[in-house]
Amino acid sequence: MGDILAVKQALQSRAQAVAEFLLPGGRRDGSEWRAGSISGESGKSLGVHLAGDKAGIWADFATGETGDLLDLWMLCHHLTLSEALDRAREFCGIVRLEPAIGMRKEYVRPPKPKCTKPTDEVLDFLREVRNIPQASIDAYRIAADGDRIIFPFLFPNGELSFAKARKATDGEKPIPLSKDAEPILFGWQALSVASRAIVITEGEIDAMSWHAYGHEALSVPFGGGKGAKQQWIENDYDRLDRFEKIYISTDMDEIGDLAAQEIMSRLGRHRCYRVSLPLKDANACLQEGVTKAVMDEALASAKSYDPDGLRRADAYLKDVMELFWPSNQEQIGYASPFGKVGEDLMFRPGEVSIWTGASGSGKSQILSHCTVEWVSQGSRICIASLEMKPAQTLKRMVKQAGNIDRPTESYLTAIIDWLSSGLLIYERVGKAGVDSLLEVFDYARAKYGCDQFIIDSLMRLGIASDDYTGQEKAVFRIVDWAISKNVHVHLVAHSRKGEKGGNAPETEDIKGASEIGSNAFNIISVWRNRDHEDKVKAAKTEEELASLMDKAGVIMNVAKQRNGDFEGKIGLWFDQETYRYHSSYDRSGWGKRYVQHSSINQGDVNVRFSE
Repeated sequence: MGDILAVKQALQSRAQAVAEFLLPGGRRDGSEWRAGSISGESGKSLGVHLAGDKAGIWADFATGETGDLLDLWMLCHHLTLSEALDRAREFCGIVRLEPAIGMRKEYVRPPKPKCTKPTDEVLDFLREVRNIPQASIDAYRIAADGDRIIFPFLFPNGELSFAKARKATDGEKPIPLSKDAEPILFGWQALSVASRAIVITEGEIDAMSWHAYGHEALSVPFGGGKGAKQQWIENDYDRLDRFEKIYISTDMDEIGDLAAQEIMSRLGRHRCYRVSLPLKDANACLQEGVTKAVMDEALASAKSYDPDGLRRADAYLKDVMELFWPSNQEQIGYASPFGKVGEDLMFRPGEVSIWTGASGSGKSQILSHCTVEWVSQGSRICIASLEMKPAQTLKRMVKQAGNIDRPTESYLTAIIDWLSSGLLIYERVGKAGVDSLLEVFDYARAKYGCDQFIIDSLMRLGIASDDYTGQEKAVFRIVDWAISKNVHVHLVAHSRKGEKGGNAPETEDIKGASEIGSNAFNIISVWRNRDHEDKVKAAKTEEELASLMDKAGVIMNVAKQRNGDFEGKIGLWFDQETYRYHSSYDRSGWGKRYVQHSSINQGDVNVRFSE
């Protein structure tokens, strides 16, 4: 995805081309590129390995300097590490793939807080109580406001994002001094421009403690836990690309573990390592006199969260207990908006759902209604609607979210703002390869924390309708990706069975390879009763219409749910004005609006006008 490890690998595979570019006056000598110095003139003092395990490693025997190709790029062109990474990506053709419509968030740049240089009270607390040396206090640019410690959250360029304050007394917690500020990591001001390893902690004083031990460190802004607590990732994601090793040193408790797992899964397990400390956190270690040698060893022995392979059955006790008796604290997965099925149908992480039905049956429209519901449940969804332009996709969702046919301009804007909090759209109409699509999804998962993904549809993945082997491989690839990323993927696939079949399609009716249905965790099929629709339209009396409307016009069939107990059919009523579906004809339950607005009850909500 373009982080430093991917760039290094790409440079190593092109070692000679890179050496020729950086050292144009040199020449090949066996398995090395030889030049006079980093200035690039002819000579033999500097050698770059071109092949094997050491490809890209270089040494200047005249100066004693050595490093990899990124180090060489920095020295030859007088660049910072971040600048060298950008040039190297361009050289190797590595492109950042990001959804065209991102999750917009307006942040406020607060005024500089009222503060002074650290007072004696603040310095005494940090130095005498918390054992933080003056060099670390200076490096993190700590300030004071009377007896309060001011922790500035600065961008690498020194601009203030926001600040937190706490009293210089044990038991106090730092509190942000402004609202709607951009959450970023604390401590960018203390980092060197060339560092490639970083420690991420759960508190500002913990970051300063690691600094006291001689290691560069940052702190999360809002403590442990997952989800919204780690919202900073989408803002600092690109800035963290430069680090080859990211040591997660959150607190040694359950909340700290949750934070570590969330951070590692999004920043990349290939470069993240969980640190185990002898005490709760780094500052506790510093106060108790834990030596630098012990802390260095904690980093050296930090472990990744790679799968362990075979495990004892009791390792899964907590997970199995959760299946029998779910806790009230957290819902596993997302429910549909249809009351009749409720939580009997859940879309869980690490699964793939197939949505199928005849063309025009409404499967994509029902999935759209579910998407709006999932945004309200706190999900973040990335949609690749390869059959529809983004504006059309959003038009349908606006009607569904607002429960309205034609909203006012201000109401429409409010709905779009609400959807933007949980919706990314990959702006592509036409065919897209599975690998390139999953690369975009990788980015959306890592940077924005998306936990549900929609592909509409299978036929737009560049696979011929009679290429069953290609379809099988594509579905395998999607399933493997969903499991590895612990997310849910919804895949729309057409069915062989048309609407004249008289009932909702079953698993074997999915068009294409049989493995499509076999490898799905859930299969939801949709059948639209057009004969019934025609009768409703032709009804001549209110009594006849009422009688017809007792019967649902759409059938949603949960044909398969591997990890749930419910399978079966429910009837749905479709509202043409709002594009919404309801599992009961009792219209008293049809009035739910996901977004409230002042214009709703003013009698003009169905008229578009300029305000």
